[in-house]
Amino acid sequence: MGREKSLSIIWTLIVRLYKYLPRKYLEAFLRRGSLKVGTLYEYRNTERYGDVIGDKDEGLHKTELSLAGGGEIDLGHNSPEAEFIRKHIWPDRQTSNVKVVLSKATRLISLTHSPDLYIYCMSSRYDPTVMRQFGCDACLEILNPSAFFGAITHRIRHKATFEGFVAVRYMSKLTHYTKPHQDHPATMKDPEFAYQNEWRAIWTPTKRTPREPLFIDVQGAIRHCRLYTP
Repeated sequence: MGREKSLSIIWTLIVRLYKYLPRKYLEAFLRRGSLKVGTLYEYRNTERYGDVIGDKDEGLHKTELSLAGGGEIDLGHNSPEAEFIRKHIWPDRQTSNVKVVLSKATRLISLTHSPDLYIYCMSSRYDPTVMRQFGCDACLEILNPSAFFGAITHRIRHKATFEGFVAVRYMSKLTHYTKPHQDHPATMKDPEFAYQNEWRAIWTPTKRTPREPLFIDVQGAIRHCRLYTP
């Protein structure tokens, strides 16, 4: 298994974003700035969040090594196949005298996991159908995302470092080793979720892996939002 160790997102384009919430939580935000910054891994819990919000493959992607017709891979060579196995299958092992034989039906799958991160999820467009699927009955319009996330970042500055906010890319989590993923696994989702038009703000924990979401009051974030009324 692989694990991503770095994340770099810089996004300065000003857009308006939409956050679906139960009305009582939206009202609490507009009064006190109360909000939740979730964790990436918590959304793997589909028993808790269901298959609309939850995703068992959240924060990972998969890379497949297979050879049409099968073949032999000498791990002492510098072929792309040998490099893939040394990196993903047998890291930190002596492989100079090892050969791997794959049948035409063999598929080696490497899972690359993002570290657990703090995330805040939104949509780039208001969709009442999606809002209801999320179990929500109100929508917060974020008028100035850069300022909104700046206020949150200041509030949690001792716990996390802001990486930016970015549109989620919808693509297959599985790719062939000859066409490796270019996107960080925390910013990808399978195409079945594309109707959600998701954006994410992402923070890297500064001291440890987050064990639970952050429930915080951020008064300075309120003025950058409003109740959305279509």
